[in-house]
Amino acid sequence: MKTKAKAKGLTVLVIMVAMCALVAPVAAQSTPFMIYGYVSYENGTACNNPTVNITNLNTNGEWSADTDAGYNYYQLILANGTDVNESEVLQFSVTDGSQSKVFNHTVTSGEVNNGGIFNFNITLVALTPGQQVWYLTADTKPDDAPTANDSLNHSKDNLLHKGENTGTGTWFYLPHDDVAWFYADTGAECGLSFGVHSWTAYIRTEKIDGAEVGRNLTVEICKLDKTTGNITVLAGNTTSLNATTDTEHLWIITCEDNETTTQDFSTGDWLAVRLSWDCSTDSLRIHYKSDGSSDSYIKSPSSDPGYPVPELPTLILFSSGLIILVGYVLLKRRNTSSD
Repeated sequence: MKTKAKAKGLTVLVIMVAMCALVAPVAAQSTPFMIYGYVSYENGTACNNPTVNITNLNTNGEWSADTDAGYNYYQLILANGTDVNESEVLQFSVTDGSQSKVFNHTVTSGEVNNGGIFNFNITLVALTPGQQVWYLTADTKPDDAPTANDSLNHSKDNLLHKGENTGTGTWFYLPHDDVAWFYADTGAECGLSFGVHSWTAYIRTEKIDGAEVGRNLTVEICKLDKTTGNITVLAGNTTSLNATTDTEHLWIITCEDNETTTQDFSTGDWLAVRLSWDCSTDSLRIHYKSDGSSDSYIKSPSSDPGYPVPELPTLILFSSGLIILVGYVLLKRRNTSSD
């Protein structure tokens, strides 16, 4: 009798152990963490078949999102709790082959609990041939850049980085009695000209409400003398918003050509941008970077010669013109000698 009871007890124990062995892998299995959204250009058109790479900066894990040639949708499925955890930083690197965007996103507890980052849409800059883009950054200006000589208080003397946003800062406050300066990576490497065309500024700020409604944000595109830092305003404009906004606001400001000057640069002259705000009771919070959306940046006109040095087609055109001119002069001299 005792033998049967003992055997029965062993059988139950074996079954329980087997059940635990089956349940353990299921309990240990990670739940999915899904990241998806759409990639578009700032003008609203779709960026089909983008390349979206995501890196976990805490673990160095790297993944490429799934995309399709005919769509601007991207998707990546990771393991929740294994590949990604709360408070870890994911770096997104997105490109269409010519334009690129790199930014960071910190994973929240809500995203972990919900199982992913949903409808995480990304905006790329749209450029026409010849245009270049410079981003406002939190990095300090280049050491060899002249400091703008405008006798005003500078809240920022930062880098205006060509082609890609850099730096770790996300925003700064601009009071009414300060100006913020942003300087290109380098000065002009030879004489060049932007022509007589307008520039476009895209400035991402906090939502506009209260005393900020109706106040003026000014953007000026400037040339700084390489030695003195003296300023020539090449283009600029002032814009106000006469209604409140519920979310961060993107100011799109067309900086019209200053007809009293030329947009000509001598070797060493420096491209820079000045921002000012006129609300005496409320400073304006300006964002360097905005999660997935448009950052703060400046677009040059399509007549951009390729600052800081003219691109090859511009050099070829200039050289061709110079050769023709020299040939004309020599021919005229020969004809004069013959007479």
